[in-house]
Amino acid sequence: VRVAVRVRPPLAREVSTEELTVRAPGEVTAWPDDGLGPGPRYSFTFDAAFSPSEGQAAVYDAVARPAVSSTLAGFNASIIAYGHTGAGKTHTMEGAPDGAQRGIIPRAVADIFEHVERSARPGARRFLVRASYLQIYNEVLSDLLKPGRNGLAIREDRKKGLRAEGLSEWVVRSPAEVDGLLRRGAETRATAATAANDASSRSHAVFCLTFEQSEASGGGEACPRGSVFRSSKLNLVDLAGSERLRVSGASGQRLEECKYINGSLAALGNVVAALTSGTARHVPYRDSKLTRLLA
Repeated sequence: VRVAVRVRPPLAREVSTEELTVRAPGEVTAWPDDGLGPGPRYSFTFDAAFSPSEGQAAVYDAVARPAVSSTLAGFNASIIAYGHTGAGKTHTMEGAPDGAQRGIIPRAVADIFEHVERSARPGARRFLVRASYLQIYNEVLSDLLKPGRNGLAIREDRKKGLRAEGLSEWVVRSPAEVDGLLRRGAETRATAATAANDASSRSHAVFCLTFEQSEASGGGEACPRGSVFRSSKLNLVDLAGSERLRVSGASGQRLEECKYINGSLAALGNVVAALTSGTARHVPYRDSKLTRLLA
């Protein structure tokens, strides 16, 4: 598990309330201002830290590219954007479909298809890329690419591992096809305005790329007896933001959503803590649909 922090530029209402300093290689120092004069200084250390002046490319190269390379080598990996509502998670994960503001997902997709183009050899080495897109809203799984497929159950398959039963998968052959799926899914994802964010994501979104590669040991057909077949997954997760009720002003349906969001994020924190402790005998994957799905 590696953890990086990215500090976005402050909003107008935040300029006078706190000061943040990002130091290399991965230290962030915060001075909260509660109006009562100088307060305590808090320092946090991460595997990497990015100041507001650092762009999307720097974040991708340091944080996401190693995970993408692992997936291409046959290992499962997950990249998770975690933070308070309005922190810039969706911008970091998606950004623009092209140009300097491309986020982690379009950059990862471009790297995967560049690898396929470089490495494929007709009759000897073949690749297949499949995509799926789901949301977890109030602990209910829904297919973002097949509206109406709600209440999906998480099943364990001996060959495929953990999966959302009934979730559609789409064979994709280019970054443009992936972008089309992302746009379609974004139209279905649950969002709403709160006092803290005009377009707050109310669900966790999991975009999964399954990467399959087969290599014939002696040429000929793609997967004869004795050939090598590998399958790996890259989970790209844009979490709903954690909320403080006094800031978001949530009530009614928004309040109910907030309870589920904060509960699942707490469960994720417990899983990460167990994985990094080095002494935990049990990892509580089953405490939420999110952690169960990513296990």
